Order: sequence, then C-alpha cells, then structure tokens
Amino acid sequence: MIVDKLLTRRGWRVVAHSSLVAAGVGLLYLLSGMVIENIQCETLSWWILGLPITASLWLVVLGSMLAKAELTNWR
Repeated sequence: MIVDKLLTRRGWRVVAHSSLVAAGVGLLYLLSGMVIENIQCETLSWWILGLPITASLWLVVLGSMLAKAELTNWR
C-alpha cells in the first residue's frame, strides 16, 4: 500500500524533496504574477525580481534532483 511506503525513512525524504519542488513552483507562480503586474505599471525592473526568480528555479531543480536521486538509490 502507498501509505506504508510513505511511512518509511526513504518515503519521508521523497515527500520532503517533493515539497521543496512544490514550494519553488509556487514561489515562481507568485513572482511571475508580480512581474507581469509591475511591468505593465512600469514600476519595477527585471533586475530586482531576477534574484528571487532565480532562487525559486534553483529550489525546483534542487528538489527534483534530490527526489530523483532518492528514488533511484543513487549513491
């Protein structure tokens, strides 16, 4: 059963890495809305929002790499 697989140590690590990916995607979604709104109003430049967008993309990449490594028993 899938619940039994999630209750293991490995299952919790996969869930944690997947939630890291979800947080990065959610942050990217919120930041993209801010970017569109601020570009239309011409109040904020790309450089100011570039760092948070880069950080959220980094969260997505890191979380997906960790989850893949955990699922494939990479050592």
